[in-house]
Amino acid sequence: MSNTTASDVDAISEMLVSSADLMWRHLADRDELSASATLVLNRLHREGPMRVTALAEAEGASQSGMTQLVQRMERQGLLERCGDPDDGRACLVQVGEEGRRLWDARSGIRKQRISGLLAGLSDDDQVSLWLAARVASRLLDQMREIADTSAVSGGVVGG
Repeated sequence: MSNTTASDVDAISEMLVSSADLMWRHLADRDELSASATLVLNRLHREGPMRVTALAEAEGASQSGMTQLVQRMERQGLLERCGDPDDGRACLVQVGEEGRRLWDARSGIRKQRISGLLAGLSDDDQVSLWLAARVASRLLDQMREIADTSAVSGGVVGG
């Protein structure tokens, strides 16, 4: 589709906005975590241990705000500190045992809810959606990379 029209872009944009909104409102289990704690847990699960300063920068948060959030999540057992193998004087934050348990539980709930929604689709629609999800995943990976680069550089990238 080399001749992408404004209408095509609008449709894709609306789908992404609706998806993000519905993720928070229907698919995510919001009972146990705030949005910011969920984003931190998600990033650490996806990227592995990080310094608090890098985590704050990546999430667009202040150092002090991230420190407070990390301390609160540590007290809940969601996060834990470990030594930095590259710098013995520093420490990293990683997902703790309770964080892994919560991540797995939330993932199970999300998958259960999606499975229930898929049950209402025809086999052909399920296959079409699966194919579209593969393409959308590549687009979302690119968006995540742009967002992460933008957070680190403090500017808009690929805008």
